[in-house]
Amino acid sequence: MDLKNIFSDKALPLGVIIIVITYLVSGASSNILPYVFFACILVGIMKHDSLVDSGAVGLVTAFIACVVTAIISLGLYYLLYGAAYVGYALSSVVYVFPFYIVLGAVGGIIGFYASKELNLIE
Repeated sequence: MDLKNIFSDKALPLGVIIIVITYLVSGASSNILPYVFFACILVGIMKHDSLVDSGAVGLVTAFIACVVTAIISLGLYYLLYGAAYVGYALSSVVYVFPFYIVLGAVGGIIGFYASKELNLIE
């Protein structure tokens, strides 16, 4: 696994953009679990070099997208409800954040096996 290989492709920014746009289109719901999972499956299909690379790209995509959506959510909560609700929202974001990141890695691995099944790998 080479970090240069993970960040050099267009799969990572495309996955982050997919997650953020679907999050915003859905009305900024607090549950981004399906968006992270399906976008990381797509990222795993796009980055089908090896199993470790697909999982790592899914993990990094989920991490960056969760940070961006958390910032957007906290900003919206602050504007709509004030500072009291932001503390509650921040604690819930920190609670589910590792779960989303692990799910992103799993989605990347599933995407790798899907690309293998679709004969994208020789």
